[in-house]
This record gives sequence, C-alpha cells and structure tokens, in this order.
Amino acid sequence: MDKDHEYADGERLSPLVLGGLAVLGFGPLLAQFFANLWKFDTYQFFPLALAGAGVLAWRGLKEAERPLEPGSLWLVLPVLLASLFLQAVAAVMWSPWIGMAAFLLAVLAAAWWLGGWNLTKAVFPAWVMMLTVLPPPLKLDERFALLLQEWATAGSSRVMGLLGIPHFLSGLVIEIPGQRMLVEEACSGINSVLFMTSACVFYAMWKRRGLFFLGAMYAVTIACVLFGNLVRITVGAWALFEYKIDLFVGWKHEAVGLVMTGIYLLCIVGSEAALGWIFRSRVREDRLPEPVEGDPADVLKGIEFGGGLKFLAGVFAVLCAVQLLRGWDFHFQKEQNRVVNPEWMDGSAKFSMPREVDGWRLVGEEKPVPKKAAFEDGVYSHIWQFQRGGIAATVSFDYPFFGYHDVRVCYKNNGWEIGDPVLQKAAAENGMMPCLFVPLSREGGVKADLFFSTVDESGVWLEEPGKVLSQTGTAMDEGSLRERLAYRFARLREVAEEQPDSMNYRVQVLAAARGGLSDSQRSEVEGLFREARVLLANQFVKPSATPTPTPVVAEDLAPLPTGTPDATRRAIEEAMKAGEVEADKAIDPTKRAIEEAKKAAESAGSEVMDATKKAILEAKKEAEAKLAEEEKAKREKAAQPE
Repeated sequence: MDKDHEYADGERLSPLVLGGLAVLGFGPLLAQFFANLWKFDTYQFFPLALAGAGVLAWRGLKEAERPLEPGSLWLVLPVLLASLFLQAVAAVMWSPWIGMAAFLLAVLAAAWWLGGWNLTKAVFPAWVMMLTVLPPPLKLDERFALLLQEWATAGSSRVMGLLGIPHFLSGLVIEIPGQRMLVEEACSGINSVLFMTSACVFYAMWKRRGLFFLGAMYAVTIACVLFGNLVRITVGAWALFEYKIDLFVGWKHEAVGLVMTGIYLLCIVGSEAALGWIFRSRVREDRLPEPVEGDPADVLKGIEFGGGLKFLAGVFAVLCAVQLLRGWDFHFQKEQNRVVNPEWMDGSAKFSMPREVDGWRLVGEEKPVPKKAAFEDGVYSHIWQFQRGGIAATVSFDYPFFGYHDVRVCYKNNGWEIGDPVLQKAAAENGMMPCLFVPLSREGGVKADLFFSTVDESGVWLEEPGKVLSQTGTAMDEGSLRERLAYRFARLREVAEEQPDSMNYRVQVLAAARGGLSDSQRSEVEGLFREARVLLANQFVKPSATPTPTPVVAEDLAPLPTGTPDATRRAIEEAMKAGEVEADKAIDPTKRAIEEAKKAAESAGSEVMDATKKAILEAKKEAEAKLAEEEKAKREKAAQPE
C-alpha cells in the first residue's frame, strides 16, 4: 500500500462510507442543481443520463483490476484542493452549477487517490456521461441551439426553393401561403440535440471507444440531427402547402418527433459501426478485460484510512453546514419575500385588460396557450391588440420563465434588426418600474418600438443596473464569467432582492409602422406600456409590493361618492396620486382619474353603482370642456404671427 494511505489505526473504506461522504459534502447543492435542471425541458433527460452513468460505473468497477493500487496523493492534491475550493465558493454563493462542477472534480480526485489509474479508468466513462448534464457556462448551449436553428432554417429554405414551394424567410420564420412557421417551435428536433449527444456519449463509452473516436461520433450525431430537422421542416412545409396536412401540431407533431428520435438513435449506432470500419487501421481493436471475480461493490476492499478519513469527514461536515445555512437563507427569504405565487400562473387566462387604456382601444385578444421552446422565455403568453388613430400596438404578458431572458433574442429570430437599447431607470414618473426601450427594423422599411419590463416573484423589476443588467444595458447572464462571478459576490448580502432560481414574468409592448413612429406616436405607445404594466402588475403582484408613486396627503384627495365599489375607488385614488406626481408634465389629474375610473367601472360591470356613474359622467364633461379650452388656446397662440 502507498505510504500516503497507511495509518496506524486505519479503518476500512466501504462504498457506503464513500457515498455518505459525497452526500455530506455535496448533497444539498446537487439536489438544488437537479431541481433547477428539471425546469428546462431541454435537460429533462438527465435521469436517463444519470442511469447510463450508473450502468457504465457498475461495469467499470466490475472489470477493474484488483487489488487496487492507490495513486500518489501529491498528484491528486491540486485537483482535490480545487474541488474543495469550488465547493466552498458554491456553498457561500449558493451556486448549484459550481457545486456540480466541484463534485465532478472530486470524483476524479477520489478515483485516482483510492485506486490510481485502474480505478480512474474504470469510472471515467461514467464521469464523461455525467458531463452531459452540466450546462456549459455563458449560455453556450443556447447560442449553439440558435446556431443550429439558423442552419436548419437557411438549408430548408434552399431546398424549398428547389422544390418550387413559394415561401418567405425572415430570421427563423418561414412563411408559406396561409401559414407562418417559427423553426424554434415547429421543429422540436432542435430540442433533441442535447439528448441525442448524451445518447451518443453513452453508446461510445459502452463500446469502449476513445475520446478521439467519441469526438467524431459527436460531430456525426449533430450533423444527423441538423439534417433531420432540415428534412422535417421541408417535408412539413411541403405537406402543408400541397395537401393541407399540418405536421407541426397535435398528435402528428408528437408522432413525427418519436419517429425522428428513432432515426437519430439508428444513426448513432450506424455511425459507430461506420467509423469503426473507416478507422480500422488507426484505432486498435477493443479487447475485453479479463473477468474479475467478486462483487463490484467490493472494489474498495483493502483500502484503509485513519486520520485522513476523519479530517475529510470534518471538512465535508462544515461544507454541508454552510450549504444548509445558505440554502435555508435563500429559500426562507424567497418564501418570505415572494409576492407572486408561481402556482397561480397556470395559463387559465385570468388576466384582463380594459376596453380602453389611455386613449387606446382594445381590438383583439389571444388567450394563453402553453408553448415549448428550446430555452424558456415564458410558458404562456397572453396578448392584447390595441389601436389608437392609425397606430396598432400589441401588449404581451409572458409568464413564467426561469432566469432572466433577453427578449431581443426572440425578435432577432423573427427577422428583426435590433437597434441600440435605451435603459429607462426606475423613477417616480414611471412608477419606480425600470424598462428597456429597443428600436427594431426589418425589410420593407418597417420600423418598430419595443418596450419591456421583467419582474421576479419577489416583485423586483429587473431591468436596472446592479440587478440583472450591466451599466450598458447588457444582460449579466450574457456577460463574461468574471463579470457574473463578481456580480454574484456583490449580491451575497441582498438575498431577498433576487433569487438565482426565481420565476420571472414580463410585460412588453410592440408598435410598428412603415417608416417608423413619430415622436408623438412613440410617446403614446410608451404611455400605453406604462399603463398596461401597472394594470397587469396589480393583477399578479401583491399590492404591498407593487411600486407606487410618492403618496400625497390624504386631505388633498377629493372625497368619493358613497357606494363607490372598491375597485373603482382604488383606481381613482391611485390615478389622483399619480396625477400629483406627474404634475410637472402638465398631465391633468382630473382627466387621469376619470380615465382610470372609467376603466374600473367597465370591468366592474353590474357592480358599478348609479352614484359612481353619475360622478364619472360629470367629471368627464368637466374634463372635456377643460381640454377643449386648452386646445383652443393652443390653436389661437399658434395662429398668431411671429
């Protein structure tokens, strides 16, 4: 036995003890990591991947040569220290991703320490398999998926051109007569990339192939998935155009997905056989190891630890305590500060908008329908169409989604050119709700203005420097690893303000016109956005957490008629307060109060009392007369010669 592993009063190391140490040192963060992973449909294959890793590990341990010769502690010490350091950082920051990375390093360090090269070689296939469930940093998986979507869209467009199918390509959208297809939603095969590559890794490791061979199989698998999706999009468009058969919805969509999955798995098996034949002269034929008698669980038999085991158990106990304290801190604070219950967000279309908002008239509504996307940007979207004069605007409420999502990516996928964003910080005039304004443009001279704000379940509006966005308006999730680590360390004491696994909700308004909107039209669209944002936020954020303007003294408010319904009374009070705050902008408090009361009265329906109606009508007449006088004065002033 290696001198590094000899102790006077040693204790036998069993798999049970080793597993207990792993749970003690890494358990809380690993549990949170897999809970977070389940929230993304693209990674919900991870139970199969972990099962595959277990099968590979069992076979490797069964075939490992015995007795094991422990590796030198000095060689493994840097890896072990790196793992412990990362786990300490993960525990303090409550970062499940870093915790999983630390665990994978610890597996390699433990394998070399306990069994040298033989044990490391035995567990290495399982270790590679576990890598497939660790998302790459900086959202590289999302960027890779978007790149595949762009390739599939461009390729299918060329093929449809050869087949004579009339279509129009804009971003990731393919339009044919009578149908508009978004590749991200119509082609679920893109979502299968991670699952298929994980299956590729398992099969290559099961066939005892080397890393170079695995890399070749990996590339072939991605090419097969890409080609399969190109064919799927093209055939679906052709069937829809020629025979009015829609293969992109319902059971037909699911059936095509299952067929494509079977084809991809056959491609993996076939590529392994083909590459084995091509590289026959370069790749040594695999040789089965000699049979080993005994149970794989006895692989650690004979390995003894003494003080080292006790010291390691003490270190892991401290790490476990820190994880539990930080985890409790995060989740307790999250529950205490939660003002939006994710369970309410079931897509039941419980949210509503009045028929008129700040002069905009409601002309259409689309109820929420659950959607699946490669990376979540809202399971549901409730959409309302408004019109004012010759301008049409769309209000959208997207919910819920995990983590911050930059909605500009979606518009880029739909063929829009993205302009420089303008961050509007939280201020009294916007109800302490920050937002991003983004100018958009596309072919044909069409320009659009986009306003959006995102709020988490703690009621924190996120488009603000020091929260999710950097000073330049760039999402921190898209920043460098150094920026994100610095950001997380800086926020350690602000647990209640933002949770890494928080569910988020977004309100956005889009208005487009050929040649773009004028300044006055843009101001009207922004007014619609601000009003819609408050109206929707009041429906799903607790009133105590909804940002409100600076309050005014109670005696400054005019008394409301007796019998005024609560909804109307609240609307009038809030409108009058907002009117006081925005007095510097010459916004008539009376007009604003009337508009808010009118909206609430319409939504209240039969509950509106005669006294309320009478008060609204009288105030409306007074406001209209006052506005007419102001407009007349402006026209007379403009008509006067210089």
